[in-house]
Amino acid sequence: MDFMKKTQNLAATLTKEFNCEEINLTVQMRRGEDWITLDLFQNSEEPNKFYATVDYSSSQHPQLGAGKTMH
Repeated sequence: MDFMKKTQNLAATLTKEFNCEEINLTVQMRRGEDWITLDLFQNSEEPNKFYATVDYSSSQHPQLGAGKTMH
């Protein structure tokens, strides 16, 4: 999966830029009525290893309205 390599590169770049020991990156993408969630985690104990989960389910995410930010 090409997007996973690009996402790992982004996480590595952010980790170096901000001198972080750990990173947890979550991305949500909407495709029609469906949501795709990508969670990427790297910890200081295994700095060369990334863990990722991809969820293609559509019913697990609230529908976002225009201009609404969720934390």
